[in-house]
Amino acid sequence: MTTTEAVQRVRIYLSERDTAEGQPLYLVTLDRLRREGATGATAIRGLAGFGAGHRLRTAGMSELGQSAPIVIEWVDRADRVARVLPALDELLPDALITIEDLRVYRAVLRSSDPFGGRSVGEALDRSAIAAAPNAPLAEAVEVLVRSRQPLLPIVDDSRRVVAVLQAADIVRRGALPPHLLAALPPDQRAAILAELPPLTVGDAAGPDPRTIYIETTIAQTANVLVEWGLESLPVLDREGRFAGLFGVEQVLAAALERRSQQSSNIRDADQPPPVSLIMQMLLPSVPATAPLRATLTQLLAAPGRFLVVVNGWTPVGILTDAQAAAALPEDLRALWLDALRGRAQLDGDALAASPLTAADIAAPPPVIRTRATQDDAVRLALEGGHERLVAVDDEGRLAGLVTRRGLLRALAQESSS
Repeated sequence: MTTTEAVQRVRIYLSERDTAEGQPLYLVTLDRLRREGATGATAIRGLAGFGAGHRLRTAGMSELGQSAPIVIEWVDRADRVARVLPALDELLPDALITIEDLRVYRAVLRSSDPFGGRSVGEALDRSAIAAAPNAPLAEAVEVLVRSRQPLLPIVDDSRRVVAVLQAADIVRRGALPPHLLAALPPDQRAAILAELPPLTVGDAAGPDPRTIYIETTIAQTANVLVEWGLESLPVLDREGRFAGLFGVEQVLAAALERRSQQSSNIRDADQPPPVSLIMQMLLPSVPATAPLRATLTQLLAAPGRFLVVVNGWTPVGILTDAQAAAALPEDLRALWLDALRGRAQLDGDALAASPLTAADIAAPPPVIRTRATQDDAVRLALEGGHERLVAVDDEGRLAGLVTRRGLLRALAQESSS
């Protein structure tokens, strides 16, 4: 049984007397292939042959020892051949190089692009909503909250992206970020949105939006998201019109889909790394019995406003600014929202007298073992809609934290290797 996965054989024809950098050229070529990430290659010494000059060399000739033909054979995934082969152009400007498609019965090859060489257009969110520049800001924010999109593209009549509304734009106008607004009851959310200035979304959104072309590879886009620190990007089609959104969610989904489609005949030599290699080990925690005021004060100052609630070394919950807003009673929720907006301090008799503890307002923690794989973490994050996973050892003790952005960085690094 053969596989349909694209695998190619490259043959490079050299002479034993060819040199580069003071070494035999075939050794320099093999080293270059190794450094560029080729799965493997072999140099084969010929017994006889002739080239374009029609001068026959055979094993019986005394001069053959210094001018025997050398053939380098390299078998690899087609996407890696396409990426690595141009790196040999300067080293081998005159060498005969051939490429053949192979039918493979069985092989163990280096991992290919974790996205299978696919483009953004094959995995973008085409259902993403956009808004017109003249839409009222409050209505646009409500759309963003309900859609749970990372951002809201602003498009003109020709579907050209002219601006992008993001969380920072909303906070700058005096409201809460969309993920917090989504955690509030409708009446409380409406009251906050009513405080927004009477602007159009075109006036409030950031100008000069960053976008990505629909034919850009997912691997390239993953690196852009890491480099720019973005959650998502509007995608433009061939006519420059808005086609959808592509971000961290789509990167993770594309990687998981590609892994599930791999042939059983061709296995990856490099298996997905364990969670222990991609998790962050420094993370803020709070005891489950911590009083409410102390808990909220620590949460307000925590990076990303995130805490792991622990009972000893065992994680028993997670706490975010949105989770606290959803779990607090109405009077305490109002105080918490004012503190988040910088309008109040976390003091007063109501907080001090509250019998609630950190455990009472926390959500159950999504847990993953440190020996689980990166693929397991991606699958759990996507299926559960989790931004973070709490990593534990075999005894269930807190070991670290896996974030979606951490998974994104790991996949971007894999695609560049």
